[in-house]
Amino acid sequence: MELDEADQAAVRERVDRDGLTVLAYRFDDDRWCTGQRFAAYRRLLGDAFDGRVLPGAAANPAPPPFFEHVVQTPHSVVTAHLVDEAGHPTVVARDEILAFLSDRLRVGMPQPPAEAGSR
Repeated sequence: MELDEADQAAVRERVDRDGLTVLAYRFDDDRWCTGQRFAAYRRLLGDAFDGRVLPGAAANPAPPPFFEHVVQTPHSVVTAHLVDEAGHPTVVARDEILAFLSDRLRVGMPQPPAEAGSR
C-alpha cells in the first residue's frame, strides 16, 4: 500500500471515527492496481472498503497513447479506458462513482429553500 504503519493507523482511525467508506474500481487484469492491492485495502478498511472489479475486456481498446504505450494494461476505469456508451460497464462505474461522491458531498450542506407553491 506504500503507507507506513502510522499512516495506516491514521487512515483506519479516520474511517472508523467518521463512518467513511471507500469505493474503488479496477480491471481484473490491471498490472498496476492488482488484486493484492485491493486485498490490502480490504485488510486495512474492512467493510468500509467497497472494491469492485470489471473485466479487462470491458476497457477501451484504444486508449490515449500514454496508456497504450506506457501503461500497457487496462487501468483507468473512468478516464482513459472508459467506453462512453450507455449501459457499458465503465459508464455504469462512472455513474456509480458520481452518485457515491454526490451523496457524500451533500451531507451537512444546506439545502436550497423550497420554491413557493411547490409544497
